[in-house]
Amino acid sequence: MSLPSVTYVYTGFWINWSRGRVIGSAITLSQRNGSLLTAFLGIFHRAKKGPGSALHHQQQVILRNSNTAGSAAWQIAQVAWYWRKTTNESSLQSLSLVLLAVSNMVLFGIAGVFSAEVTKAAGNETLIRSPNCGYLMPDSNRSDLSVFEAVAGFTAMETNKTLAATAYSRACYGKSSSGSQCYQYPKPNIPWTNRSNVPCPFKGNICKDDVGGFEMDTGLIDSLKTLGINSKASEAIQYRKVTSCSVIRTKEYAHEYNSTKSENEVQQLIGYNYERLSNNLPNNFTYKYDKDNYNGPSGYTLIGTEFDGKNSTTYTQDFYVSVLACADRFQFRNPANGISTSLTRFSAVEKEINSLRLTKLQLATVHSLCYTIGSSITYVTVQSRGANSLRASDIVSGTDHFSPGLPDNQWQIEATELFSVSMAKLQQQIIGYATGPTYVYEGTYFTQGDKDLCQRQKIRGVSGYLSFSVLGVSIILILGCLFIITALVIDSTVGFFRRKHDWKDHKRLQWAIDEKLQIQRLVFERAGQGTWTGGTDAVPMTRADDWLLLGQDPTNIT
Repeated sequence: MSLPSVTYVYTGFWINWSRGRVIGSAITLSQRNGSLLTAFLGIFHRAKKGPGSALHHQQQVILRNSNTAGSAAWQIAQVAWYWRKTTNESSLQSLSLVLLAVSNMVLFGIAGVFSAEVTKAAGNETLIRSPNCGYLMPDSNRSDLSVFEAVAGFTAMETNKTLAATAYSRACYGKSSSGSQCYQYPKPNIPWTNRSNVPCPFKGNICKDDVGGFEMDTGLIDSLKTLGINSKASEAIQYRKVTSCSVIRTKEYAHEYNSTKSENEVQQLIGYNYERLSNNLPNNFTYKYDKDNYNGPSGYTLIGTEFDGKNSTTYTQDFYVSVLACADRFQFRNPANGISTSLTRFSAVEKEINSLRLTKLQLATVHSLCYTIGSSITYVTVQSRGANSLRASDIVSGTDHFSPGLPDNQWQIEATELFSVSMAKLQQQIIGYATGPTYVYEGTYFTQGDKDLCQRQKIRGVSGYLSFSVLGVSIILILGCLFIITALVIDSTVGFFRRKHDWKDHKRLQWAIDEKLQIQRLVFERAGQGTWTGGTDAVPMTRADDWLLLGQDPTNIT
């Protein structure tokens, strides 16, 4: 059954707790609305000034009537050039004003860039809020399906997940992780540390003597910082996975037996069982194969070689079966109180969860991780793909299965590959829990996720949406409003105080007269045209029946 394959991105105000309450406050908008806000912020920050010499008055007129800092700087520079031979003060007076205008222009240019940067300050993370939040479980109660059919549907789902995780791990867990697909999860990949020559992870002297163990340890993975589950730091959960692998013995655990293939044919098999070995070994082997189909020599290394041919360098395997065994161990930690579970197998960890003293949200997070862990253990990673899970199989070609030579540490390469797939699957499953399945496989049923947890998953790189920093937008709006209000009231406020206290009132009058409409009034009055009022107002006016035309006798204008 198909479900809508839509990424449900939340639009509105939210807090990105990985950045804190103040810096992490964000607004997510659709691409259209976000573009409108960006354009508005870019325009908003641009919203907007004695007796003296003729040079001084020209500079005042320019400052009074220039619409932009750039035009003011250019006109003042022109004035300085024309006055350069007349007065020695022209360059010094003009330079300070030009620098002031240029500084103003640069500062507002920086503000314009900053207004576009508020989306970057919030990051490219958004919240997912899907009505399909949840996961699929195998349905063992379906009476219309056989056990095989029920298992087959769930297995198909796990195989598809593993294939997707394998593709992601190879693109984003190697030396280069620059592909666009590497920026959909909160982190491109989950780092871990490797340790070679560690003690054998298994009991009973089962590991080969000449091959040490190999361990991969994630350290504590934070549900907020690494997995993107958007909770307060005090309600996050920390999770750790340690996988230890080694090449193990085969000869001591092999058993030959006969099996009837048909009425007249008996098949000779070799089975490997690492649970127990006795004369009455049952047929539930870890692995078995037909001995008649393989006549190669036995050996003890993971990938043995034998020179074959006089005129060419060709190698064959020393033996048909080699075993790489891995043990997964897990651990949870409550960062609020520092209590941790043991680092042990998954079934044992589950029993210790109640000892962590978790909040409701933390408990829901742990349960979602437990579902994810069950899908990302090494066994499931290998079981769903078989031999195709090995990197060595990528370079095998031809019907005779030829391949280039492999390095001595190929088994460590294989172990690392399996571990990276499990980490990619962890990332995949966490996001998949929040978005919900897009298809319900036959033999599975949908389980609704925890309501609170379903509201908290972050994701990156969703096209069509922009997130803005509330702090950045607030700074732009507050400072912009202060500049606008200051520009609107400074003339009238300064003029009011000068007029009231009779303090250098001639400067107020000069500033008023330098306004372009007042300059126009003076020109017409000089020409004897119009009866004017409002000599110091923002807009001077004439009588309604006055007609103006420069160059004409006022008495002849009709």
